[in-house]
Amino acid sequence: MRLASALMLRRMSRRPSVAIVSNEFFDRAVGRMGGFGWAARTSAECFGSRPELGYRPLLLAGKGELATGSAERSNGVPLFRFEKTRAYGRALRRARACLALTIDYRPNYRPVLDALHGVPVIVWVRDPRTPEDRARIATLRLPSGADAAAGIAAIDCTSLGAFVAGATSRGTRVVVAATAPALAAGKIAGAYGLAPRDVPLLPNPVDPVPDGVRKADRPTVAFLGRLDPIKRPWIFVTLARRFPEVEFIVLGQSHFSGEGSWEPDDVPDNVRLLGHVDREDKIRLLAAAWLLVNTSIHEGLAISFLEALHCATPIVSCQDPESVTSRFGLFVGRWDGDGLDAVASFSDAIQRLLDEADLRLRLGHEGREWVRATHTRDGFASAFARLATS
Repeated sequence: MRLASALMLRRMSRRPSVAIVSNEFFDRAVGRMGGFGWAARTSAECFGSRPELGYRPLLLAGKGELATGSAERSNGVPLFRFEKTRAYGRALRRARACLALTIDYRPNYRPVLDALHGVPVIVWVRDPRTPEDRARIATLRLPSGADAAAGIAAIDCTSLGAFVAGATSRGTRVVVAATAPALAAGKIAGAYGLAPRDVPLLPNPVDPVPDGVRKADRPTVAFLGRLDPIKRPWIFVTLARRFPEVEFIVLGQSHFSGEGSWEPDDVPDNVRLLGHVDREDKIRLLAAAWLLVNTSIHEGLAISFLEALHCATPIVSCQDPESVTSRFGLFVGRWDGDGLDAVASFSDAIQRLLDEADLRLRLGHEGREWVRATHTRDGFASAFARLATS
């Protein structure tokens, strides 16, 4: 048995590596928790559990995002912190990094990609922010009226266009893939400064949810996300005051603190602040919820939407990426600023879905069927295999 295990490990070590480049890894020990980190962790898990894909995962932090140092591990996967040294490049070559998968694109990825010396790159577009998106986010205000909201500074990602042009001229293959068709169709040029002729889809590897999970007996509404200003969690707390007989559960933690952040204050008795919740516990709570409420001023195709729909939990939101909310929930329209003017619209939508059980169950069932057919680990593996060999 020990000999067989040793031989298996040796064969695995000979496999080339896919370098997953991100600024977060969904691991509180090494950084913040967010959708990009979720994508880094779950894609790494797919590579680790599916040897047929042909790659071992490595995690590469963007320049300056994590403190410099030697290679560590995150969720059991080797993690390399950027160093401007020859040793860094040699370490990546020893790890047989033969393909890079970037979690969206940020300018501080560029030195990491340069250190990979001509390795093919798949840019996994997740949240392209056009000038119009950045202008909308800039209207954000805290409920106190303060306009110095943390975490909303615009990031200019148009340098991706120059990177792709330079890589292509050197014969390095760069593929730009997206999680959803609308991201590919309308936002890439404005967000990244390039216009690829073809943008294939690379879906999200969302975990399956077992059949037969029961909804809570008491009406329950869930919020899933960071408690940071861009998510506007204060709207959710305000809504709870309008529904004292409904349980409002908050799954998530703040990334920012101090000036410009938001701290829960005067929270109603029907609100449960659960902090960061992950894996089986998160799925259990989402599956028990009757609705997911999303109050963000901006979203890409939010992972929280997909995870809720996997649990047959419909969505109420002021964001409608890929028309997911209007297809599998109720879209309350766009509301900028602090969003408190949207409370009446949110309240009407929540009340309707609480009252109309047939509608709520139908939307949840249809959403579950859609996400099961589109955003799964099998779908991710199949799409990645096509991209890596095309």
